[in-house]
Amino acid sequence: MPPRDGIRTYVPQEQQKGPRTERGDWVEPNKLPLLIKLFVWLLVFRSAANLIFALIVGLAPDTTVANFIATNFDAWPRQMPPEGVFYVSAFLYALTAWRWYSRDWRARWFVMFLSGATAVKMLGNYAADRASGFPTPMAPAQQVSMFVTIAVNLIICGYLAFYPGMSQAFKETPWD
Repeated sequence: MPPRDGIRTYVPQEQQKGPRTERGDWVEPNKLPLLIKLFVWLLVFRSAANLIFALIVGLAPDTTVANFIATNFDAWPRQMPPEGVFYVSAFLYALTAWRWYSRDWRARWFVMFLSGATAVKMLGNYAADRASGFPTPMAPAQQVSMFVTIAVNLIICGYLAFYPGMSQAFKETPWD
């Protein structure tokens, strides 16, 4: 009869996770940063909301709810029907969420460029307005709103560019 010690000491082999390298060992995949996960969920929520708005406006266009949605949430000009605007918006938000979730480096660079360019454009317009000698009068609340918008765009650009682990989470080439 064989000894039972062999059965007691058996430890199941640990499952290997991550992509395989050329040497045959396994590497732990990089985790997606928390703010990127939250941003993806925000995009999914906006896509679902736009899809619901499109269905409400499309199925019951004469109701007060549909009129309220079309009046307050449709940002495009009136040449396109609100139902179409909501369907297009839902598709674009879903596509963007998918590209962010799949860690597409082009989505990261696109948002970095847009947020940085928006901040630089707003600062340039403000500086040109002040340098002209006749600045446009702005209420204090408008000025605060403008500078908060500039700061948020710079924070987004800096976060995507310099946050630790961001470049590892969004690899530009598969062999890195």
